[in-house]
Amino acid sequence: MTSTASLLLAHRPEQRTLLVIGEGKLVHARMCAAREAGMIAKHVWHTPLAEAPPDQFYSVSHASLFPPPGEGDACKDAWGRILDEIDGEDKCLFAVCVTDTLTTVPNDVDARRLRCQMLAQACRARRLPINVTDIPDLCDFSFPATHRFIAQDADHPSSLQIAVTTNGRGCRLAGRIRRHVVSSLPASVGLAVERIGDMREMAKTRACRSVAGEHEDEPILTDTLGYVGTDGHDACSAQRQRMRSVAQISEYWPLECLATLDATQMRALLEDEEARSDAPHPDERATKRSRHDIDVKPPTKKGRVYLLGSGPGHPALLTVAAKEILMSPDTDLILSDKLVPTAVLALLPPSTPFVIAKKFPGNAEGAQSELITQALDAAREGKTVVRLKQGDPFVYGRGGEELVACQNAGIECTVIPGISSALAGPLMFNIPVTQRGAAESMIMCTGVGRGGKRVMLPGYERSRTLLLLMGVARLPAVIEALVSESGEGRYGAAYPPYTPIAIIERASSNDQRMIASTLDRIAHVMEMHVSDGQRPPAMMVVGWAVLSLSMETPGARVLDDEAECCASTASLAERDATRIAQWLGPRGHVIREGLPSGYDRFIQASVPDNALHGPRSETGWAPPRYQDPRS
Repeated sequence: MTSTASLLLAHRPEQRTLLVIGEGKLVHARMCAAREAGMIAKHVWHTPLAEAPPDQFYSVSHASLFPPPGEGDACKDAWGRILDEIDGEDKCLFAVCVTDTLTTVPNDVDARRLRCQMLAQACRARRLPINVTDIPDLCDFSFPATHRFIAQDADHPSSLQIAVTTNGRGCRLAGRIRRHVVSSLPASVGLAVERIGDMREMAKTRACRSVAGEHEDEPILTDTLGYVGTDGHDACSAQRQRMRSVAQISEYWPLECLATLDATQMRALLEDEEARSDAPHPDERATKRSRHDIDVKPPTKKGRVYLLGSGPGHPALLTVAAKEILMSPDTDLILSDKLVPTAVLALLPPSTPFVIAKKFPGNAEGAQSELITQALDAAREGKTVVRLKQGDPFVYGRGGEELVACQNAGIECTVIPGISSALAGPLMFNIPVTQRGAAESMIMCTGVGRGGKRVMLPGYERSRTLLLLMGVARLPAVIEALVSESGEGRYGAAYPPYTPIAIIERASSNDQRMIASTLDRIAHVMEMHVSDGQRPPAMMVVGWAVLSLSMETPGARVLDDEAECCASTASLAERDATRIAQWLGPRGHVIREGLPSGYDRFIQASVPDNALHGPRSETGWAPPRYQDPRS
């Protein structure tokens, strides 16, 4: 196939056979594509594989496919026998493709091309199209990068499919172009195709029923196109006029509007076309309204819920999408968690109603249900609702419950991820969750189970960081579960009592704080050296990553200690004790407060002047803004 070849046909080869020849990953891609198209895939390996499934593997003689040089006709005859046998009496073989240009020994380019030519000649002698990877001039067809749209859900594919081909010049690039085309189309484009298809069928059948019903006693005429009527010319003309009307709608209506058409609207559009086409006198045609100016009424506004993560707290750490939605005048209602900081709420326009969750102790379930109900009620009224959650909605944020509630109610819900405080919070104090030489993995869990129950915590691994959310209020119990020899409340090995731990409070807020020490000291530090109590929300970071980037132990590579201790008399515990003493100093703990110095540049840029309105306290908005907008 040349680079200028024009593609003409799209086949529907259900229950036909595709013969795939070769080895490697491309074989599986071709066979999967064949099965998705309803085909039967057969596979020929260059070397026999006894373990291959019998319905996919066709055993052939290696020697017959790769004869000595100069015996090309023998190779062609061997391929011919294979093709005939697979084709069978019912002629089920549809096409042949080679995935690796027969790259089996002998590894000679000319010999490989000759073998491919012999296979191509055998295929064309039987009128079988062939595709040979990386040899375009031997190809009768190409495998485009395809995408099939959905009509309503994954179980109902649309009739709309797109295919991009580079005629063998750049298969990977074809896939990239396909993704670009798909992403530029509205999500409802597949449904729009189904609606137009329904309308086309309605236009055809409506013409037949209308004419037959009005002239039951007159003979029914048909023309070569199958149009029915008492007057062949009039019936064909009326039906073609309706089909032209459908074509005009297809051409000029927005795709989103097409997707919202229902049967009642389709009938109304066709009846309107019938009324315009029944003019009694030809002179009146000039006064008819052009079909190009069909009234395009925008679809009734549907409510939508945005499940939005506000990040760890600083407004500069909001995503661009989150900030745009929060400040948009098109947002009708914002339902916020109580822990979303004031600095983020300050971005909201004065005209946007919002409600803050009443999640006080003992009312978490009731408040969650109340917010879900409010979101669904507002969305049913056609409103755009933002459900504002701290961090990321799905990292212990119960966002999944709200998404399921929207799905069950038939309301569209868009998830806007947020920067998770579990990852960003420690980093505000130069604590990485993974770090070369200190932490090769991390595990995240909650310190409080559902309904306040205790959870099982993971055991100690020197190379792993443990992130604990929502457990600082139960710090003594958490510490006991981690270090106890009994293993109660923990699965796995006990943590050494001197394991570093950091408590991160109100990460990225102006009053953020870190209290760091070791597991056996941290409860005492919190009691004796933190005079103002805890500052929720807070989290715990446990593991050697806590001190890996501290100024006292820069670049600490604690994972190298085990190998070095084997070659010396110093024990691992001695090395750990030395490093911890260097890190904590004589006080036995580290407390740091406030944002890093570089963050002052983001404060003015984060909160626009027009967003600040009315008197404010240090705790949040003026009281009137806390009222339920429906009251």
